[in-house]
Amino acid sequence: MEELEWQMGPGFISVTGETGAGKSIIIGALQLLLGERAGKSLIRTGADLCTVEAVFTGREVQKLNPELVEAGIEPCEDNLIIKRSFSATGGTRQFINGSPTTLSILKNLGDDLVDLHGPHDHQSLLSSETQLSLLDSFARAEHQLEEYRKHYRQLQALIAQHGALNTAETAREQELDLLRHQISEIKSANLVADEEEEIEKRYKLASNSKRLIELASAIANKLSEADDSVLSQLAETQRLPPRIGKD
Repeated sequence: MEELEWQMGPGFISVTGETGAGKSIIIGALQLLLGERAGKSLIRTGADLCTVEAVFTGREVQKLNPELVEAGIEPCEDNLIIKRSFSATGGTRQFINGSPTTLSILKNLGDDLVDLHGPHDHQSLLSSETQLSLLDSFARAEHQLEEYRKHYRQLQALIAQHGALNTAETAREQELDLLRHQISEIKSANLVADEEEEIEKRYKLASNSKRLIELASAIANKLSEADDSVLSQLAETQRLPPRIGKD
């Protein structure tokens, strides 16, 4: 199938037909818009791209505006436009009201838009979220629910700010501990004003002393410790027999 346009009315809709009539194509396209994962096999043979788009109209879509705003998407007045396309190379893109979005956001939104029932499909009536939504609707608590969501978002924002302040306070305490340790080390060093020059002299003297020690050790080694030392050669000389000559 190259192109299909389907206009649905409100309320309950049943898709029926013989095997091979194309029911799965219609339902599959709708499932793609509701966040189902797409595969390359869905692209028509010979084509490089598959695009599915839907327009949801009516005042009911305005109930989704808090969810859209929270996801960084423009709210809708009368129409909610969802578009999804994927290519044979594996790239997938999805848009809500013209704004790029993620697959998870699209799936969460799709759960509120359409409820699909089939022989092997998920039954939303078994979902605790759906049951709670039905209870809120029966109690006519939409206004209270919106107020609760607003205060909950404010609470989450305050919790995040509190966590950031705690992190900053911890970092500040660590920095103060480091500064206190450095101050303690400076005090224990008993530093005196204008003693840097004297310390430099002592350092140079100590450096020269180390060099002198190294030279003295080398000289002592040459004199006595090496196999061909001077003392060893003198001892060998002493052991030589005396030479007697005539005048």
